[in-house]
Amino acid sequence: MKKKSLLLLVDARSYIRENCYQSQLAEVLEQEYDVRMITLKEIKYLPWANPKSYDKVLSVLKLRTLDDNLNIISRFMGGGQLYIYEQDVWQAYMDDSPWKGAYARILEKLNVVSFFLTTRWWTDFCKARGVPATFVRMGMLQRYCDAGPTWENRHHHLAFQGTLHPHRKKFYDELAGYGLNVEFIKSRPYHQFLEALHDMQIYIHTEDAPWTVEGQVIPRNALWIKDTEAAARGSFAIRDHEDEAYAYGIDELPTIFTYRKVSDVPDIIAQIQNMNPDERNERMRTSAKKMFERNDWMTIVRAMESN
Repeated sequence: MKKKSLLLLVDARSYIRENCYQSQLAEVLEQEYDVRMITLKEIKYLPWANPKSYDKVLSVLKLRTLDDNLNIISRFMGGGQLYIYEQDVWQAYMDDSPWKGAYARILEKLNVVSFFLTTRWWTDFCKARGVPATFVRMGMLQRYCDAGPTWENRHHHLAFQGTLHPHRKKFYDELAGYGLNVEFIKSRPYHQFLEALHDMQIYIHTEDAPWTVEGQVIPRNALWIKDTEAAARGSFAIRDHEDEAYAYGIDELPTIFTYRKVSDVPDIIAQIQNMNPDERNERMRTSAKKMFERNDWMTIVRAMESN
């Protein structure tokens, strides 16, 4: 059966190739659609495509790119329908964000069918303010969903790889007070991060750094992809609890644990350490298998087909 055509609006082809999440999404889209990419530079200077000749048009442009080039993109679209995939919705609402109000400006200029937002909490937040929004999950390509080595054959007991933001450093300092020393591994290319997850028993982090929105301090309700990535690689994961966890289905990923206060963490680690070895390794296999079966990037395809 002939695939539907999809015009994909991108910042640059190199960005799609090099960004760990954009490249995965693009690969899934190319499996499902006849995809043509058009870059912002081409939209500006050589707009070779007619958006209305495609079955679907999806923007994966960065929020700042969209907001800064609205008039150009509006002329290019000519009133045609557009879906927008957006990973940083909070930037449009945080009180100190330079892109505050971006969604309202975008909706004034573009015929947006729906914003595809990667957090349910923020999706509900936007809907309550009249923004057409659909919750989608960030995911892992099925070939990356591999439980890897057993618990006993992993070399890093308690570890984190990524950026050591101040709120994370504070968290790790608190854990050190309980005698829990987290091994910090500097950020590296994505394939090396995936390899590192295969060598971690427990991936531990915090996203407890609230934002101020409309004068109210609120939890981030975001970045649960970090924990589902760990689950897909057979690593246990521990992070601060948010209701957003349920949107990412952690109840069906038995390697993900959450804490409500830092003093809970030592008991969680002890619970994992004291598991029967067979149960522990079975949990690792179950999480990786479930992530393979879920194929969460397909939520974007399903959202386009149902809206």
